[in-house]
Amino acid sequence: MELNEVMEYLKSKGNAATKKIYISHGAKEPLFGVKTGDLKEIIRKTKKDHELALKLYDSGNSDAMYLAGQIADASKMDMETLDLWVSMAYWSMLSERCVPVVAAKSDLGLDAARKWIRSDDEMTACAGYGTLSTMFSFMEDEAFDLDEIRKIVDDAAERIQDEGVHLQNAMKNFLVLTGLYVAPLYDYVMEASENIGKIKPAIAENNCNIQTVTDYLVRYKDRVGKKIKKMER
Repeated sequence: MELNEVMEYLKSKGNAATKKIYISHGAKEPLFGVKTGDLKEIIRKTKKDHELALKLYDSGNSDAMYLAGQIADASKMDMETLDLWVSMAYWSMLSERCVPVVAAKSDLGLDAARKWIRSDDEMTACAGYGTLSTMFSFMEDEAFDLDEIRKIVDDAAERIQDEGVHLQNAMKNFLVLTGLYVAPLYDYVMEASENIGKIKPAIAENNCNIQTVTDYLVRYKDRVGKKIKKMER
């Protein structure tokens, strides 16, 4: 499919209520407000189309940028492009749900994560922690230097209460998912997280996001070490 065809499709699926929600969470114009479920049809049609993905992301339209992450060929991503994408990921849907998945499935996931978590830009740092968390979800534990991950855990646990709300939540998710996906580190993350306390949620509080890191680790302990079996590039 051509870029203009995809943009017309996205425009036709724009939803005023969804757009309002996205903007309330940090999205900016241009965007149409397309529900993620409405992207399935266009994803089936385009399948993996890396060149189209690059054009969609470059458009600056939030809906198109998110779609780009779904159809990009992660094996073709280079660090220059990953750095460009993360620099443009200005709100959580892009910095925590789009770019990290592409980076994690590329061959440069660890390099990107190491660089991004040290960034002074909050959304870039969020993407770094999200990339690591995503990699933990489907890669074997042996692929990681556990001593390195322990240091990242310690740093996140120490700094979390002093960071912005989005980075706090990204760090919180990172700690939870490290403990749940990397079985050898469950007890380590539990201990490191005991004194953190509650983190102010990036969205309104509800029954799903008021727990502490420790609460989550205890609540979902039966899932420790269970990886996602299939993560296609």
